[in-house]
Amino acid sequence: MRGFLENFIPLHRIGVAIFLAVIAVVWRIVFRLFFHRLSSFPGPRLAAVSSYYRTYYEILKGGAMLDQINHLHSTYGPVIRIGPNELHFADYQAYFDIHSVALQLKKDSSFYSCFAASGSAFGAIDPSDSKSRRAFMHIFLSRRAILKLEPLIQAKVERLVERLLCTSEPVNLFLAFRSATLDIITTYMFGYCLDALEHPTFSEPLVLSIQNALPLLWISKSFAWFIPVISVLPRWIGRKPCEQLKAAISIRRYLLFCLHRTREEVQTNTYPKGSTICHYLYDSLSQGSQIFPSERCVVDEALSLLQAGSDTVGNTCTVGSFHILNSPTIHAKLHGEQDLQNLPYLVSFFLLPQEVAHLDNFAIRQLSLRRHCVCPMVSSHRFPVSWVLRVRGLPDTLCHHIQQTVVGTSVTHVHLNPTIFPNPMEFVPERWLTPTSDNLNRYLVPFSIGPRTLQVRPVGNGGIVSDLILFSMAWAELYLFFGHLFRKVDLEIVNTSIDDFRFFKDYFVPIHEGRPLHVIVTKRSSE
Repeated sequence: MRGFLENFIPLHRIGVAIFLAVIAVVWRIVFRLFFHRLSSFPGPRLAAVSSYYRTYYEILKGGAMLDQINHLHSTYGPVIRIGPNELHFADYQAYFDIHSVALQLKKDSSFYSCFAASGSAFGAIDPSDSKSRRAFMHIFLSRRAILKLEPLIQAKVERLVERLLCTSEPVNLFLAFRSATLDIITTYMFGYCLDALEHPTFSEPLVLSIQNALPLLWISKSFAWFIPVISVLPRWIGRKPCEQLKAAISIRRYLLFCLHRTREEVQTNTYPKGSTICHYLYDSLSQGSQIFPSERCVVDEALSLLQAGSDTVGNTCTVGSFHILNSPTIHAKLHGEQDLQNLPYLVSFFLLPQEVAHLDNFAIRQLSLRRHCVCPMVSSHRFPVSWVLRVRGLPDTLCHHIQQTVVGTSVTHVHLNPTIFPNPMEFVPERWLTPTSDNLNRYLVPFSIGPRTLQVRPVGNGGIVSDLILFSMAWAELYLFFGHLFRKVDLEIVNTSIDDFRFFKDYFVPIHEGRPLHVIVTKRSSE
């Protein structure tokens, strides 16, 4: 009997623990459905109960959360609850309402943790840290810095053209653009070029790794413990995550190698010719700067720059090139443009807006950025519920407590809004060349808000308009890529159609589901 009781007591305690755990889970479900401060907002019940609703679409469905959000908005309306403490807005004006105050508020750490770059300007949670780091980096993204960078960009674009003309076989233009942009950013960051353009098929391992590692972001966001675990498991247990992890490790290994060399050059005062971003970061670190106070912060900033510097421009050039080549009318107009031939590229790039706006290159670049949606899922910020209700005009009765709510929206609700851009899925450069096109510039927000974005300034009616004098490095690269490529070579699409660019998966940056853009390249007869 005594032995039975000794065995029974532990079992009894386990049973009680399980019972209490079940009660706790049930209570949390009931609370989130009926008593939470956001319970009055429409949305799927599963999303209200658990953040793993989002995980299901991000990971198991493969970057399909944005598509699901669009479906939910069509079902529930312009404001939906997509998480226990998260709201999403489809109204395009909400984008500007959110970003008008977003820089003063903390970012959602649960979202940004997946980038593993909290020491960077992009990944900083505290707005004061982000602001000081952006200001620190402005020296490399100012107009003066971009003008000094022109010879580097010109040289890489010309090398791209030379490499494209070296083969009569179809070329993967997506990888070619990515190789060129990666060569530019690595040179600007470290003073040493990766030479990705020299790879016979533009398949430099780092180029492929940056692309292959993207799906790992959502895994890391939902399961922070997964990365350390999968790294020690046999590869056959999780082959696909292992491949993604291997890609992420190779990126970091390359980055650390370059940074180690840069640190030694700073310590021995043996800089390469000219100033580079990472030499500047290490130099400030050696002088005790508190903006990037540790080597980890330098690594985080370098990682953000490396990925952003290759992703955004390369992808946008690919989308823009396809639509240009897919439309004989647009292609012919760009080939026939003569204005750029008599102007120094980046000098013309910084002309007054009314002068630049007559260039078809300008219109095509604008349209490419609008259609590509560089960062489709806008970052989330924590807003007071009172702000949500006041700014969006919702009834005050919905405000149970003034606490922090995660609020987000998507740039696709701006760029693909038929009210702003009639027939938004059509590639029509002429819409940017009309007398009223200035009204469209205020709604072109491809890079959201940050050091790589087109600078914006408020106007009297409370809106935001584009200041075309202050472009970032990304815009300058697009200008030169389109200006050179379509004046110097003829491109013919091979085995690629509009269906290949119709849909994309959202892995913070878009990944199109179809076949990559392949072209046959020949020298222009007029050259």
